[in-house]
Amino acid sequence: MVYAFLLPSLPVLGGYLYTYTLYKRGLIRKTLHVNFWNFLIGVSFLISGGGGFLLLIAMELGIVLPLSPEMFYWHVELGISMILITLFHFHCYWKSALEMVFLKSRRDRT
Repeated sequence: MVYAFLLPSLPVLGGYLYTYTLYKRGLIRKTLHVNFWNFLIGVSFLISGGGGFLLLIAMELGIVLPLSPEMFYWHVELGISMILITLFHFHCYWKSALEMVFLKSRRDRT
């Protein structure tokens, strides 16, 4: 089975750049931009993780579902999207993540 990397990547990348541009121009608040992408990472996880879990249960029980190849294909495609959305998540929270790391290291020294 051939997986498309660009098919899920281009709309996700375009959508992120669109909402990020709206945020930078002051047309939407940062919280809306961040919450929208947090929602998408949650939905993509539920769908991809749920599909993967169903495939795992079917495989463990020796059940071959007629939808298994299609479900596996979309599991992988949503996983690709989830990787990109996770990178966007890191982009939104890199400052607070660094603060947590450095505050923790300062607390350990005292």
